[in-house]
Amino acid sequence: MSAKIKLLLRYIFVGALSLFPLILVIVVVNYLKNLGVSAYSSLHDYTDSFEVTLALMAGVVGIFALLGFSIEKYGRSIFISMIDTTFEKIPAIRSVYSVSKKLAAMLSGGEDGTKKEVVLVEYPKEGLWVPAYLLNRHENICVVFIPTSPNPTSGYTVLVDESLIKKTSLSLQEASSFIISMGADFSQKEAVSALIQTHQTSVPTL
Repeated sequence: MSAKIKLLLRYIFVGALSLFPLILVIVVVNYLKNLGVSAYSSLHDYTDSFEVTLALMAGVVGIFALLGFSIEKYGRSIFISMIDTTFEKIPAIRSVYSVSKKLAAMLSGGEDGTKKEVVLVEYPKEGLWVPAYLLNRHENICVVFIPTSPNPTSGYTVLVDESLIKKTSLSLQEASSFIISMGADFSQKEAVSALIQTHQTSVPTL
């Protein structure tokens, strides 16, 4: 392959990479559009009325906004509390609903019981550091969730000794942004780098 062809391929790659944020936004917008169209079509098939369908969709959006406002303002919602109480009485659904609720609260920076700090852990081997969410602990054993890039909702749940993790001041949003951007958005880079370097200098060499 000639040098000119290699240079052309590099230009194409760099140009395509520069448009990646725009492409990602288009993909997300298109997904939301398709989701809205699908919901509208399903409702319209049921109601057979444009006005009623539009009113129902506006009502659903209004309910979401009201729930979000009540939770942000008062820390709870009576409607959600009623759903919690109902589902907790159904054995077949109770465990699944409870886990789903904890995960949703964690990802949204929710309640004290699920709002956990961001830590650094060596995974999948020593010397490779990844951000993780500290979910639970018992004595000196920690339960951490290690998300994967660029989708922070998938990953691995591992048990690790507390001495093997590094606590950070990263927020859930900062860690999620780091993971989604595949490291391009590196908040608090100085503090995180200092943690890793401090660990390396404190490990005795053989």
